[in-house]
Amino acid sequence: MSTKRNLSLSTPQPAKKERKAIDLDTKTKVIKQYEGGKKVNVIARDTKLSHSTVSTILKDKERIREVVKGFVPMRSTVITKPRSRPIHEMKKLLYIWMEDQIQKRTPLSLFTVQMKARSLFQTLKECAGEDYSQEFVASTGWFQRFKERFQMQCLSDWRSSECG
Repeated sequence: MSTKRNLSLSTPQPAKKERKAIDLDTKTKVIKQYEGGKKVNVIARDTKLSHSTVSTILKDKERIREVVKGFVPMRSTVITKPRSRPIHEMKKLLYIWMEDQIQKRTPLSLFTVQMKARSLFQTLKECAGEDYSQEFVASTGWFQRFKERFQMQCLSDWRSSECG
């Protein structure tokens, strides 16, 4: 005989609390308010965040500052681990190049962006020296994550159309 209690389907289950993504802009505001002398409870009430969320943001303030110093949009909600130097630099340069191309209304295709990414990476890899052995493949999946990371909404469907 089992000692575990069976849950009946008629017993109402509490609704799972949905996770809320907090952008870097909000996180930096929380840090500035705290350093300005506001108490955690007041900040939590003003921003409609829980006390523990505000405390977690304050605990990670050094990491948040490092990410903000880098080239990450303030609307971003994810703090990722730093990548190796050539890949990180390539992403920054590719983003700037794409913004420039979009500004000029130059049509961009997935193939064009992949070729530019590979070219930038190769150049940066050569500058890094012979000891840098990491390879880079500009796959479609990589590009999808790149678009999400830099929040490039105008680039919705690269397979069937061009943006520009």
